Amino acid sequence: MPPRPRTKNKDLPRHLQRKAGRFYYVVMLDGKNRWIPLGGNYSVALARWAELEGKQIDGETVGDAISRYSSQILPTLAEATRKVRSYQLSRLQAVFGHMRLDDVRPTHVARYLDERSKPIAANREIGLLSTVYAYAKRWGWTDVNPALAGHGNVVRNREHRRDRYITDDELKRLHSAADTQWQCIIELAYVTAARRGDLMKMRLSDIERDALVIRQGKTGARIRYELTPELRNIIGRAKMLRRRVGSLHLFATRDGKPYSESGWESSWRRIRERAGVADVHFHDLRAKALTDAKRAAGRDYAQALAAHASGDMTEAYIRARDSIVVRPLQPVLNTKE
Repeated sequence: MPPRPRTKNKDLPRHLQRKAGRFYYVVMLDGKNRWIPLGGNYSVALARWAELEGKQIDGETVGDAISRYSSQILPTLAEATRKVRSYQLSRLQAVFGHMRLDDVRPTHVARYLDERSKPIAANREIGLLSTVYAYAKRWGWTDVNPALAGHGNVVRNREHRRDRYITDDELKRLHSAADTQWQCIIELAYVTAARRGDLMKMRLSDIERDALVIRQGKTGARIRYELTPELRNIIGRAKMLRRRVGSLHLFATRDGKPYSESGWESSWRRIRERAGVADVHFHDLRAKALTDAKRAAGRDYAQALAAHASGDMTEAYIRARDSIVVRPLQPVLNTKE
């Protein structure tokens, strides 16, 4: 007898349940449901669920494909990417999970894009659905992909590339509005073009005798930044900050622990408000750094600073934040009175 349709937790893969803020693997044993605790962290619970689920996935529905993607592909991605995609998969599971892979049509995808309250988020989620379908084709579960983008497929919601560029004056105002720790954070973010997540988890042990070593959480790339006098000065001041005994992190809260995402954003918001600089994200510091790097020493240098795999990635990243200065032609007509 097939299991009864769910009335709750429709966003979760089969056999995974949420109760009182914690996750459980629910399986029928000896005619009774056995609830196996998996903890309160969704990513950890999902990994444990994948181990317990094993090969029970039959490959008929979108939910089956999402489950296999979650168990086999998701754990291989960077931590930050796993967190974002876990949330996106939960939304896709709630809408498409019950449908057979071959029953989903481009019209269903288009309706999702139209009705999702956040158009850009909808684009990302449908992009992930397309990835799940690509793996389902690889596994031999389907021959279609209704979520494909591009010519002849469903048109995604229109996006406008963010082109906010922090001017030198704005950077100085942000720096002046910050306390000593955040002044070091702002300086380090600019000279290294490091991402927020990499700065948040930076440890004292990442500082070597002649280099600062950052392993990017997003790409896994390991970068060694030469300890120039300027970088050495920034790190030296950061190391002198008062910190709780035993703290291993270069930048930490009063309890010696690294910032949470919400804590980091709250601090940045207060700095931005004190500085009177509107519409600026912390990520815009990386954009400014790469744009300035290109202007100063060319695209190859900006690419190396960003640790991008190709120059095209760097060019696409900074293009909207850079502008070409063109000198007008000298007039040939004398219009002076």
